[in-house]
Amino acid sequence: MQRFKGLVFIFLLLLSTEAISVPYAVFNHKIFYVPERGPVIETYFDIYGKSITLLPLKGEDDAFQGEIEITVIFKQKEQIVTFDKKTLKSPVMSRGRIVDFIDLQRFALASGKYDVEIELKDLNAPTLSGITSASLSIDVPKIPDGTFFSDLELVSAYKKTEQPGALSKSGYDLLPMVSDSILKPTMKEVVIYTELYGTNKRFPEDEMFLVTAYLSNSTNQEPIESTRKYMRKSVGKVVPLITSIPIADVGDGQFDIVFEARTRDNELFARASQPIKRDKQVIEDVLSLMKREDLESTWVSRFESKTEIYDYIHSVRPIATIKERGMLDNSFREFESSDLKHMRSFMYAFWESRNPGLGETDWLAYKEKVDFVDEEFGTINKNGYETDRGRVYLQYGPPDDLTDRANEPSSYPYQIWRYYKTGQFNNVRFVFYDPTLIALDYELLHTDGVRGEVINPQWRLLLEQRNTPLNEIDATQGRDHFGGRVDDYFENPR
Repeated sequence: MQRFKGLVFIFLLLLSTEAISVPYAVFNHKIFYVPERGPVIETYFDIYGKSITLLPLKGEDDAFQGEIEITVIFKQKEQIVTFDKKTLKSPVMSRGRIVDFIDLQRFALASGKYDVEIELKDLNAPTLSGITSASLSIDVPKIPDGTFFSDLELVSAYKKTEQPGALSKSGYDLLPMVSDSILKPTMKEVVIYTELYGTNKRFPEDEMFLVTAYLSNSTNQEPIESTRKYMRKSVGKVVPLITSIPIADVGDGQFDIVFEARTRDNELFARASQPIKRDKQVIEDVLSLMKREDLESTWVSRFESKTEIYDYIHSVRPIATIKERGMLDNSFREFESSDLKHMRSFMYAFWESRNPGLGETDWLAYKEKVDFVDEEFGTINKNGYETDRGRVYLQYGPPDDLTDRANEPSSYPYQIWRYYKTGQFNNVRFVFYDPTLIALDYELLHTDGVRGEVINPQWRLLLEQRNTPLNEIDATQGRDHFGGRVDDYFENPR
């Protein structure tokens, strides 16, 4: 990874007039492959929003925008092989919200060594005063024989693709984590995307194999068991892989992110790794952060009314500590008695205590999940985060496997969510059901493998109580019913 900046770094944030600035960015790249075509190099720029000139937008109140020109040239022996020059507008910003932004480009290149020249030009700065340039070398390796992984791409946020764009890949929109050499101490998980090539040449079409992702200690190469994630995959020319590795229990130090692919007989046939460092955590208490007075200059100032912030305040309950849940219950139980300033203080302290300086980024990523569960699981009288499925999704993430049985004879509609690994727990299953048949508010009926969650030995009986009254209070197994497959689905989720 190449970090670069201009020889002279001048930043004057005069939002009502022109400012003389030199663009500052972090650069990184990853290499992927297209079968029958060859390597594709993805280049990433994370542009520091405060390093470019922001001009006011006409007719807009407190709205500013910058514009830069990015030039990337690949050379071999002083000959230009390929290049790209593009202009990029920043997001619209305000005085209290100056944000960084990302650019992604793709280049199809043959294997070999390349000299890369990069130039960032601030198009709003006076002529020649806002230019950053850098040069580096990139080695594109030869395509390996057999099965192999692409580079490992760390991801800041992702979602399923709705409208394909520059960030789209394999059905997902992936926002790359450009600075990917250090894991912040406040991170609870790290999301990684990679691709596995050539399994179709090694296995029959219907063959399955196992991919494991984990962190290992870089000193002794010992895996950290609490970080293991498992993925069962079918063969293909390209097998896209995206997973989150839990790191809440991982201390500071030097580690390797590892992906391994194994056969049914546990034979290792592909492996990829990337070194990573995790900084030591320095925790600032939520209560102390809530004492901050100058919130008007922070991102929470955008919440201008109690209506805008109240539900979002309560949406953090699934990931809050016991102390924080107590504050939600005691200070913000009722809408009418909740104070806007106090709610702003809590929102700011909650996120900044977890990731100082990047609280807004983490909140916006979490907000996407909140909006998703509201759309998927919300009911006429409950927000999505208040439902059992919404709470589990926010607390543990999306399940690795989901079985949805809405019309099974003699059973209430039910879903079984399975996590191969979540936190320190392995092979976790959540059983939800809808005993009302109409509300679509699936209740958590039983959990297998997580301390502190609902454990109900009679869950099968309750699930099949739709047509079979519950008469035996000590029974744990239901009767056999035509079409009933709950045991099969519980043991072998689809």
